[in-house]
Amino acid sequence: MRTRILLYSIIVILVSVAVTSLVSVQATVNNYLDQKRVEMADIGLLLCDELVMTRDLGGTRTFDEFAGHYFAVTGFRVTLIGADGEVLADSRSRENIIYMENHAEREEVVAALADGSGSSQRKSESFGGIYIYEAIRQEFSDGEIIVVRLSMEVDRAKIASEHAGQVAGFSALIGILLGVGLAVLFTRQLMRPIREMERHLAETLELNKTAENIRKEFVANVTHELKTPLTSISGFAETLQGGAGDKPEVRARFLEIISLETARLSRLIDDTLVISDIESGRDHMAPGGVINVKKAINDVLGTLRPQADGKDIEVFFEAQYEIHIGGDEGRFKQLVVNLAENAIKYSERGKRVYIRAFKEADGSVCITVRDEGIGISEADLPHVFERFYRVDASRSRESGGTGLGLAIVKHIAGLFGATLDVESELGVGSTFTIRFPEG
Repeated sequence: MRTRILLYSIIVILVSVAVTSLVSVQATVNNYLDQKRVEMADIGLLLCDELVMTRDLGGTRTFDEFAGHYFAVTGFRVTLIGADGEVLADSRSRENIIYMENHAEREEVVAALADGSGSSQRKSESFGGIYIYEAIRQEFSDGEIIVVRLSMEVDRAKIASEHAGQVAGFSALIGILLGVGLAVLFTRQLMRPIREMERHLAETLELNKTAENIRKEFVANVTHELKTPLTSISGFAETLQGGAGDKPEVRARFLEIISLETARLSRLIDDTLVISDIESGRDHMAPGGVINVKKAINDVLGTLRPQADGKDIEVFFEAQYEIHIGGDEGRFKQLVVNLAENAIKYSERGKRVYIRAFKEADGSVCITVRDEGIGISEADLPHVFERFYRVDASRSRESGGTGLGLAIVKHIAGLFGATLDVESELGVGSTFTIRFPEG
């Protein structure tokens, strides 16, 4: 009897692990394709910007050269299509482009011309095989309209083997070992219901899956965020090497963009290292440090003054004369910098930012940062402290944001044992509140 129950339990566990692994692999493949769609859309926007800038500044780079360069840098197939559907350039058919069919009826092209952007997944009529497509409509100052399209062939089996096989196999092995152990324990005791065993196994597998998903999402996001500025830097450097640098105005503009993207890349790496140090436990605050809150905030506002003045934003700071908290002053200033800089960044020209520091009745120290900016929707509020979450992605990238500022604020608040709250209304502004415990 015990042997039959043990064998039955093991069979159930093996089937459950196999199904879970299959679902995990499918989810991993779908997540990978979603990441690639976002990456293609971002790179398409970069290519559109470079096309417009090169044409406006009198550059001589051809559509075919652009398609070939971006294919070499990103690995995505690049196709430039006229408003009438004629293929103007294609990175995979550079020698035989005249034989390519008119693309006016392609689903993603139709959507891009009508709505500004379009996506699709289908079999390629030019090359066969299943492809995912991202298309963007671009209009030049002279009225010419083209569609910039990026695509990638979808080989689900290859994607699964390269990106999900090892994880699924390891998870399955852990699940099997744990399941067999629980089954043996169940057969020995004979009194525990089998549903209890399955529940424990499911919980364990879910925890493993959640932890793995968090790690993979973080790695994917960091890779994506690093690749975008690197692609931009590479593209403009290649353009300069191709002869555009002979014109002083073109050279100055392109070098300015390369400098900005380099600074953004450096900040992204710094912010990633900060979060990594805090999450890994390598960053901890030594006891005994005392922070003069008013002085520290005034120091921060001094460094942010040029940024605020550049947008004609007035920053008002109010604090009680003597307020002190324990902890690391550098981390405290970094927390305030991120909140104040966000308030300035997401406020329109001529608005105001208000910062207050005061003690509450229970002895806790409260700091508020309030702006008159664009605000945050109710749907976005629960996610604002997540890594790489951007309420306004276009504005964040234009201002050099990394998407990690508020995540760093959350982690630093945790080091201080502080609580963090946010209230916001679209079009009115946001208020961030940090409460540090007494003592």
